[in-house]
Amino acid sequence: MSSNPRPTPKLTVPKRPGPDTLFYIDYDWWESSSLDLKTYLYTRLSNISDVNIDPDIEEVDLVDAKTGEVRRVDGFQYMVQVYFSQLPEDFMASASLVDAVFCVLLANGNQPMLARDIAERVRRAPDVIVRTFSGPRVYQGIRPLLNE
Repeated sequence: MSSNPRPTPKLTVPKRPGPDTLFYIDYDWWESSSLDLKTYLYTRLSNISDVNIDPDIEEVDLVDAKTGEVRRVDGFQYMVQVYFSQLPEDFMASASLVDAVFCVLLANGNQPMLARDIAERVRRAPDVIVRTFSGPRVYQGIRPLLNE
């Protein structure tokens, strides 16, 4: 009989995505893909003249409405956030699910959002959001945040 006990493996059960799962845009996915995020976003900014910001501004001060914290953000990132937060209501109904969710996350400054909140904004069922963005295929860098 051996004096060394066998190691006990620690099994971690992955959290199953559901309506309370947070989703976000993984910018690392964009970095490792053959796509360029900035170019992609420029193609989406169809009416850039509607956004009241100078595209040459390098940084903008943003105040977090919840915490009051001031942080510096990239001027382009801010312009994108403003643009997507001003999209007309009917846009979400006519856009593809992937485009609609991508726009909602951009409008939210890519702060992780619950599947149920995203579903409400894009007028789809939460389980559709979860099934689409929790699978092995990644659409536009949208991923679940499972390690929370």
